[in-house]
Amino acid sequence: MIPTDSATAEQRERYLAYAESRRGRVGIPHGPRGFLFAEDLVGTSEQIADRLLSTRSFPEVDEVAFALPFDFTPDDYGQILEDMAGALAPILGWTPPASSVRA
Repeated sequence: MIPTDSATAEQRERYLAYAESRRGRVGIPHGPRGFLFAEDLVGTSEQIADRLLSTRSFPEVDEVAFALPFDFTPDDYGQILEDMAGALAPILGWTPPASSVRA
């Protein structure tokens, strides 16, 4: 999942190209256990949330793990993480824990 809420036009192009380059692996069993890859979701947080929440299984999960692509830049990682934490995760029902301040 790559939210693009605050992405530049260049980042959006790169993210879409990345997802397109991986499309051929979707739905094809990989390895001895037949691991299946899901489609990469690239779009606004609202678009990604709509796609996830429209599936039968996603509303039933308690936890979600997000993995960052290995070959993106530090600026890309910052943008993706900020959009995930600030836009996508709240739409999906996540709220950050209350911060504790030590004296």
